[in-house]
Amino acid sequence: MHELISRRKLDQSKQDEKFVLLTAQQVKKDFAMFGMQVDFSGNIHFAYQELFQQLNVHIENLLNANYEKLKSLLYQIDLSEKELTRTDQGLQFSSISELITHKILERELKKVLIRTYFKEKEL
Repeated sequence: MHELISRRKLDQSKQDEKFVLLTAQQVKKDFAMFGMQVDFSGNIHFAYQELFQQLNVHIENLLNANYEKLKSLLYQIDLSEKELTRTDQGLQFSSISELITHKILERELKKVLIRTYFKEKEL
């Protein structure tokens, strides 16, 4: 289902306060399950950068110290190896941790969009 979310819809949702806040909540929840704290100021204009910086530190630490925990986190987030190897046009990352971090934020947003879509469909 998440492959059906267009790049355009994804990009539009990154600017929508409702989806930004829900995505931040989802990120905080998923990382908390693994004992990692993520804070969010609520400033939607800098949400990506704010969350990216924090998550990248966690991912970098997991890559270096606890790969099994990283795999469990990615499983919880529902981010497959196939999805990690798929490249996004025009995006460049200086490390594998930055790529994984970007993919996590994108996947969390997709989860929020899918959940919202089905909730609204029920009404």
